[in-house]
Amino acid sequence: MPNQKNRSKEIFDCFFRDPNEENMNVLVSYSKKYDLCDHEILYLANGLANSGDRIRLENDMKVCDIPSTGGPSSLSTLLCPLFLKILGNNVIKLGVPGRPAGGIDVLSQISGYKINPDLKKLYEWINCSSYVHFIASENFTPLDALLFQYRKRTKTIDIPSLVIASLLSKKIAVGLNYVGLDIRVSSFGNFGKTWDEARQNGVRFNKIANLAGIQSKCFLTNGNIPQQPYIGRGESILALQKIFAGNFDIYLEKHLEHCFSMANSISIHKSSNGYSLNSLREAFSENIRIQGGLISSFTQIAETVNEQHKYNIYARENGVLSIDMEKIREAILNIQSKSNDLFPDNCGLILKVTPNKYIDKGETICSFRCDDQYKEIFENDLKSSFGTALQTIDLKYFEEII
Repeated sequence: MPNQKNRSKEIFDCFFRDPNEENMNVLVSYSKKYDLCDHEILYLANGLANSGDRIRLENDMKVCDIPSTGGPSSLSTLLCPLFLKILGNNVIKLGVPGRPAGGIDVLSQISGYKINPDLKKLYEWINCSSYVHFIASENFTPLDALLFQYRKRTKTIDIPSLVIASLLSKKIAVGLNYVGLDIRVSSFGNFGKTWDEARQNGVRFNKIANLAGIQSKCFLTNGNIPQQPYIGRGESILALQKIFAGNFDIYLEKHLEHCFSMANSISIHKSSNGYSLNSLREAFSENIRIQGGLISSFTQIAETVNEQHKYNIYARENGVLSIDMEKIREAILNIQSKSNDLFPDNCGLILKVTPNKYIDKGETICSFRCDDQYKEIFENDLKSSFGTALQTIDLKYFEEII
């Protein structure tokens, strides 16, 4: 279809030259209407990558990362880079803001932590450490950052071809060699609302990544169930603090092992001996220090968040617990939207029970925190997120696509 290909190139080039609202609307509308071919998606990804500075590394320096397609409760964008680092890989992680608690917006809670370096500063970080984590901005993939914000604002975030182009643009910009994509499969997901749909999108992502010279795997995880109990920006920091201290239950441990499995799967150097929590903590501390953050701030945030969990949600009846992750996500986003901060941290919850567990009326389902003026709103929204069922649901957890 040469005419369609010429038309898409014309639309993309127009956006690259003049990234205004009208041109973004034309690009998104066209991509939604037509099924872009692999080379069209790669052309868009390269254009987004070339809109800012590119990282040029020595030929023998291999770079890995595990991004995700977004969704609440998973800590993979925080834990996988640490695992990749301690496995002996170089990790250059360029990301966009998450909703409600992506990796970069969790780390930005730490006092002093820099997420928007210029090229000179970034090279200084890379020379000091094998793991850096920063944000798409005016310096790196600025057109991707702009288009991503437009897609969020216009609720067009779930167009698979644009998801692939956006993800790959950031990997191309940092010179990535190996990528593992954590696809969060859910009814409200951006890259697959069913396992079949997510699987098809994952196969296509791998194919286009290979066209870009990047070795790729995809991991499908169930976004309809909580991956671990700490949900929120501050709660993610509390979860990390508990992990580093070895103070966690089987629920969080299972997620930790899942993240390690993904990292080990794409790592240049494999491990058959697992990992140590000390090395994980040291890798995290080094990254915080290199990027200007204060470990004392990390510790203080964890302690404060823990103290703020003074409210509880209780089961209203006996039955098998059901958890609506989309409603939990929307409850958090609703409160976050009431702040003018770039990455507000004004609410969060900690689950006390797992999905499919039989609960008794009055049993604690979760604790939560929230700014006082929004506490009632948040509490009511959380209550509507939990229910009971007569039977258990399918808790399929994980699938790998090579």
